[in-house]
Amino acid sequence: MPVDPGPPPTPPAIEETQKTSDAPIVDMRDAFARKTPQTEEDLAQARAFIEGKIEMIRRDPHMTPSEKAAAIADLQSRR
Repeated sequence: MPVDPGPPPTPPAIEETQKTSDAPIVDMRDAFARKTPQTEEDLAQARAFIEGKIEMIRRDPHMTPSEKAAAIADLQSRR
């Protein structure tokens, strides 16, 4: 005999929070910048990724030929 578990529990209430910090926003890009040059393997992986994106664009049935050409040209410039 199946057991009826009843309705699911109600979700917890969402509490409004106040901004708790007046800490300044700091640009940390330099601190996290790449410290070493890219290796040949890194570059090969990036090229393979871009080639995959180009192939995906070529097969996209929702894009017009002019949209495809523009998107492919943009990606080819990044190789």
